[in-house]
Amino acid sequence: MAEEKMEPKPDAEATGVGKEKDDSEGAEVAGRSRLLLYVCFNDGAGNYVDPNWKTFSCWRCGSLGYV
Repeated sequence: MAEEKMEPKPDAEATGVGKEKDDSEGAEVAGRSRLLLYVCFNDGAGNYVDPNWKTFSCWRCGSLGYV
């Protein structure tokens, strides 16, 4: 019964690890950043993530997040 209530695990590993901050702001010649900011549900850390990723790992706690 307890096994039925558990969420299924994803079939693939995380696509990438989120970044703590967007590094393109300090560059001298930088185009617009193509990263999205997602907040980790586990610890509230902001993760800058590529929009092409389907999943990511939080940079602080390592939990799996879905884009």
